[in-house]
Amino acid sequence: MSSMNEPIEGNWYELPSGEIFTVITVDEDEGIMEIQYADASIEEVELDNWDDLGVTPIDPPDEWSGSYEDFDDEDDNEDEDKEVDDDEFNFNPNDIEDK
Repeated sequence: MSSMNEPIEGNWYELPSGEIFTVITVDEDEGIMEIQYADASIEEVELDNWDDLGVTPIDPPDEWSGSYEDFDDEDDNEDEDKEVDDDEFNFNPNDIEDK
């Protein structure tokens, strides 16, 4: 790629159409990159087409929350199924033996 404005993973860009996106991955060996638009849609773009896109680097949008498609809700609830013995957490300093 000869452009001084090469795609950088994690950076945001704006197309002449006004659409904004972030670069998710750049695979120079394969000659492709993945971009994610603000609406969370993902597109694969050939690196050779980067200069033709006419993008402008921009700051990340203030309200960007990212995509949660890889988020597994079960990971969050992992500890909810475990039973806890309340006595296990009761501590009485008088139970300590003097040595």
